[in-house]
Amino acid sequence: MSPNESQIRSIVRSVWSTQLGLEILDAEEAVQPSSTATMTAAIHISGDYHGGIRLECSRTIVRSAASIMFDIPADQLVDDDERDVIGELANVVAGNVKALIPGTNSISLPTIVEGSDYRVSTLDVRSSADYSFTLDGDSMTVTVMEHGS
Repeated sequence: MSPNESQIRSIVRSVWSTQLGLEILDAEEAVQPSSTATMTAAIHISGDYHGGIRLECSRTIVRSAASIMFDIPADQLVDDDERDVIGELANVVAGNVKALIPGTNSISLPTIVEGSDYRVSTLDVRSSADYSFTLDGDSMTVTVMEHGS
């Protein structure tokens, strides 16, 4: 059993609000993959449930989040700062999603992918749902996946 859209959107908005003091908006339509620089963090959920969470953000959103979390100007950030932040945000989202799933489950450490021309694929996905958001004109998508047949 996967959490529903309302629960996922509420979790993501809450994480951005409490962790960063930012208000993200639900996107009316699915956000199309961009050719601009993006970062993706993937977290696996295992135990009684088999699935995962993928957070894909524009690099602009990640830099803004890192600047806020580390309380330093964006031009002083290093790549590891951005990786840490997207991993932490994905971890918090995944932890909140995991809390809604019945049974005993655990979450993995995040896997981070970054660049401007890549595609992330996950094998053995039975179902997945994408939830898109915007922040100051930039986009991000949270994907919830369930594995297995």
